[in-house]
Amino acid sequence: MYACPHCGNPGISRMRKMFLGPAFPARCKVCGKVVGVPWTATFAAIPFMVAVIGAAFVEPLVAKAALWVAGWVVMSIIHMVWVPLEPR
Repeated sequence: MYACPHCGNPGISRMRKMFLGPAFPARCKVCGKVVGVPWTATFAAIPFMVAVIGAAFVEPLVAKAALWVAGWVVMSIIHMVWVPLEPR
């Protein structure tokens, strides 16, 4: 669980933070206030986009899938570690 920027208590789950976006806020489970991420969080998707584009130039399906998975993993790590929560 991640600390809510409003109350400081753990109120945002890892799964919920993973799907937060600038246009998709969430509510803290402790205080009920709205929490989001800054618009710069969209930059975390760059590794996945690069992997999808790169996969278009790779022939075996297994290699394409490996690129997609690697891009998703890198994107997820960036989003979970470096994208901050902000009060809305």
